[in-house]
Amino acid sequence: MDLVEHPPSVAIVAIDGDDIVLVRQTRPGADERTLEVPSGKVEPGEAPHEAAVRELAEECGLTATALQEVGTFWAVPAYSTEFVHVYEATGLQPGAPVALDEDEDVEVERVAGKLAFDLVSDAVSLAAIALWQQRT
Repeated sequence: MDLVEHPPSVAIVAIDGDDIVLVRQTRPGADERTLEVPSGKVEPGEAPHEAAVRELAEECGLTATALQEVGTFWAVPAYSTEFVHVYEATGLQPGAPVALDEDEDVEVERVAGKLAFDLVSDAVSLAAIALWQQRT
């Protein structure tokens, strides 16, 4: 069996009042645009907390006055080494303009927090929101 070597990643449950900030984007494995929590891989030499700050800024153009880790999990341990760190971001404020990679087409959306679990379309986002909901 081939194991996909993947660096650790972060997923951010960004809270804006009663809303959660999500991103809609194209993913190569999906036949439609996905709706997800902001997320991304941890770069070499970067701590997960730093990656969460960077991803929130890059994908959403936001900074958070508070960022707290709410849990971790293996994304798909049957075939990948990806280990996900989930953060709650609060006290959101506009930051630098969105800085997407060349192959990214991200649109920021805000949805009612109580609806987010039913609207996201990927397993990492489902798990991240479930971990966050356990704390509230």
